[in-house]
Amino acid sequence: MAVPAESARQKRSSGVRGNKKKRNQTIFLICMMSLPFIQWLVFWLYVNLSSILLAFQDQRTDAWTTNNFVQFWEGLTSPYGEIKIAVRNTMYYFCANLFVIMPLSVIITYFIYKRILFFKGFRIIFYLPAIISAVAMVTSYMNFIDPRGPLGNIVEAFGGSLPPEGLLGKNSTATATIVVYSIWVGFCSNILLFGGAMTRIPVDVLESARLEGCGPFRELVQLIFPLIWSSVSTLIVFAFTGIFNSSGPILLFTNGSFETTTISFWIFQQVYGTGAVGGSGSYNLVSCAGLCFTLVGVPIILLIRWLLERVPTVEY
Repeated sequence: MAVPAESARQKRSSGVRGNKKKRNQTIFLICMMSLPFIQWLVFWLYVNLSSILLAFQDQRTDAWTTNNFVQFWEGLTSPYGEIKIAVRNTMYYFCANLFVIMPLSVIITYFIYKRILFFKGFRIIFYLPAIISAVAMVTSYMNFIDPRGPLGNIVEAFGGSLPPEGLLGKNSTATATIVVYSIWVGFCSNILLFGGAMTRIPVDVLESARLEGCGPFRELVQLIFPLIWSSVSTLIVFAFTGIFNSSGPILLFTNGSFETTTISFWIFQQVYGTGAVGGSGSYNLVSCAGLCFTLVGVPIILLIRWLLERVPTVEY
């Protein structure tokens, strides 16, 4: 009878140790998860609490009201509302980044990675926008697209003509012109990140594929892209994180005229544009807009992140 009793005591002892281990793991997980939560409470909620409260206050009387949300909704749904125009233009810049700049960055980086002829020169050319001042780049671009500039001469050589007021002087072409500029100067950071990801790819993988007769297109699509998917997915998440901050150098080009304003520039105008020195703008309306965009953007970001995590990543 002593053996079964000893076995029962060992089972109880192992059960106690197992429960203690699970309890310690639970406490450890709670402590680790509480750190980012406390950081969010201190560095986001506490810092932005006053901005959140401003969204529910009247700008003149500080009385509690929902007029800011009514004004924001009217500006968003009105056919010629400034907020509606800003949201539309912001989506243009976001789509240009996601569907034009990012895919072209992968292709350009691939050719530089394959060391094509003059690849070092192309690398410098694509890095120049990050080195040269934005004012100088915008000035050069504006001179190039001027009706009396190089672009005007090229169009005239083919029998056409640019508008006399210029591409930046018309509502129908101003935003598209700035989007083209944003695409032109938007490759630098992506090429740098994708280039770093491609240099980590084992050479023997590509050599094995080359021996099997794998061409450049197939190599890019079936080998390179899956191997750098972690970097691509991270940039996609970052792009959706700043979906409502997508913009171009509006202040340098048009100062928001000709229906070129974006959400970022609209916020800048509301806060600083109405004051003689600055800082006397519509803080309440801006706080309301920021709160609304946050409520819309957070579910989108979480959904995109969940979808991207469903795609298997390649470990190497």
